[in-house]
Amino acid sequence: MLKFESLNRAKPRGREQTVVSNIESLENRVLFHHGFGGGGFGGGIGDGGFGNGLNSIEFSQAPAAVQTGLESLATTDRLTPPTSTSTQTVFLGNRNGVETYTIDINGTGTQSVLTVDQNGNPVTAPTNGTTTEGVLPAAVMTEASAIATALNLTVPTSTANVQVSTPAGGTSVYTIRLTASTTSASSRFGGRTVSIDANGNPVGNQNLPFDAIPAAIQTALNNNRPSGATALATTSPQNVSISTNSGITTYSTRFTTTGTSTTVTVNAAGALASLPTHSTTTFSALSSVVQTAINAMAADNGVTGTIAGTQTVQVYDEANGTTIYSINVNGSKTGFGGGAFTYNLTISVDQNGNPTTLPNNSGNFDASFGGFTGASLFSGSGFFGRRRH
Repeated sequence: MLKFESLNRAKPRGREQTVVSNIESLENRVLFHHGFGGGGFGGGIGDGGFGNGLNSIEFSQAPAAVQTGLESLATTDRLTPPTSTSTQTVFLGNRNGVETYTIDINGTGTQSVLTVDQNGNPVTAPTNGTTTEGVLPAAVMTEASAIATALNLTVPTSTANVQVSTPAGGTSVYTIRLTASTTSASSRFGGRTVSIDANGNPVGNQNLPFDAIPAAIQTALNNNRPSGATALATTSPQNVSISTNSGITTYSTRFTTTGTSTTVTVNAAGALASLPTHSTTTFSALSSVVQTAINAMAADNGVTGTIAGTQTVQVYDEANGTTIYSINVNGSKTGFGGGAFTYNLTISVDQNGNPTTLPNNSGNFDASFGGFTGASLFSGSGFFGRRRH
């Protein structure tokens, strides 16, 4: 059943069993949002133009692994889990490479938010807080000093506060404010904020000179340069574009030979890596698993008729092993006044047929979620898989 309702709830007053880290607040949530955010796709998507993105499903429509995971999490927390036929709303999310499914269970004096991934495993919010510059890991301080030197900035004093975010089972990220010296070209900007993980690798979406990049990544970029290109000196000021998307950080720089400019991209481990990409295909070219999932979601949301085999499908390769397929379908509904109206609905599933949303990828540090937020790489401006040079 198609829902055009918004959720207006007070903040939880009881114990919150699992914190939502991948979707915006449950307060004032509109279950369907218009388009894909940002500037959209310019000319629209597929054959139907802009659509209302399917951001929620009913519990009965969730994959079996998701149902089992949420039921198990509820039982562990002494809550009453939904039944397999429940129409309770499950909110969809896709943040930093993790597809998530969230339900909200209300009890007497409590409101509990439960979140699992596509495999039914619990998703826990990162631990966020602050520390001081003087107790940062040595690798972080080394990289912060290298960036400060390259940009003619200054590392803060040992008592300065530093934001730190540690995802469950992941690597801590430290966000440091480098201050401007009086002779710095950046002084008019008041310095610069950089994010560095506990291994000493800069992360997020930013540009840094080659001489501020860790030695192992410098070596990997040079080792993968095209034949005939000159290796960059460790002191080179050439720009390196850093991009954290779908949970993966990559480092890109250009090498030029006669008549040719080649961009080399590696990950933190020094291996060649690809950036997320966007392409299109047709419905008939999709696997039977993906077709079946899209057809089922369309039927569950009041869309009638058969999806044409020639219908355009947007394909988003997240470069982390996950591919998202999005399609725009048209349906007809009877309005409150009794008249019929046509709506566009955008349905997204992954390569395994799990319902999801477009990726919300990394941008700037956000202590509220303990990760990197900002405009999705797959939204706005009408282009995708962009590289900054």
